[in-house]
Amino acid sequence: MKINKIEIVGAIIVLVLLTSLILPKCFRALEQSKEIATKKGLSSLRSAIAVYYAYNNGKYPDSNIAKDLVDKGYIEKIPYVYIPHHKKSNYITTTNLDNNTDSGGWAYKVEDTPDSSGRTKGQIWINCSHGDWSKL
Repeated sequence: MKINKIEIVGAIIVLVLLTSLILPKCFRALEQSKEIATKKGLSSLRSAIAVYYAYNNGKYPDSNIAKDLVDKGYIEKIPYVYIPHHKKSNYITTTNLDNNTDSGGWAYKVEDTPDSSGRTKGQIWINCSHGDWSKL
């Protein structure tokens, strides 16, 4: 059985068409999984902070929140934030929140003093001003 050039070209065209249909869905699925992982990480951090608060007589973690939560066993490790526009990061910003609103990673309110974030002491959120990420 001999395969001619037209059959090979036809097979290549079919493969290219199938790839062009499937590849975008794969990339979207990857982005959705990163979004889910980030939201799950945020939920885990909030739960760990709540447990810390309960076990420490109504006191929130201070600016060493990562060390406090991990070393004292409230969370195994600080989860990563996977969001567009930023590199993956698990850094928690705790200072200068008014001037540091879009560095990626997490942002955590240590003080009870007012600032432009509108958050209160003990709150943690995604440190990104693109889209709806900071509203989670």
